Amino acid sequence: MPKGQRHGWPAGELYTGHYHRSLRRAADALTHPDLIRIASALHGLVPFDRSLHPYNVTLRHKRAITTEKMSGHTRGYGLFDADVIFLGGQDYAELLRPSVPHLLAPLTGQMGEHRRLCRHARENPVLRETWWEQAAALFDEHRPAP
Repeated sequence: MPKGQRHGWPAGELYTGHYHRSLRRAADALTHPDLIRIASALHGLVPFDRSLHPYNVTLRHKRAITTEKMSGHTRGYGLFDADVIFLGGQDYAELLRPSVPHLLAPLTGQMGEHRRLCRHARENPVLRETWWEQAAALFDEHRPAP
């Protein structure tokens, strides 16, 4: 392990692939970085500054985050009471949806299409506003009756 990395790397630096960087740039265009979380197959929802060690776990792995544990994360971050836009694969969206039924997951198709939509979101403020309006409508639709 490189010197100085005994405690891991910040999650925002650990994920370095083109796909993640595309999602990250779109998320940065949508909201403040303090509000963005990374969906990790092993760790659940993590802020950019959380120290992590490299790992090789997918959602189908026996060590992967469960729906129940993810529910604790969404509760801890207050996502049950917020407009939520999720940028990522549908398998991760489905892991989040039981505890965040109002989740807007606007990316469709395969990775290439996700990257195209993320680029479009970065460049187009109207699309970003549309996504926030859709997220607000989903939140209102799923809000418990008073």
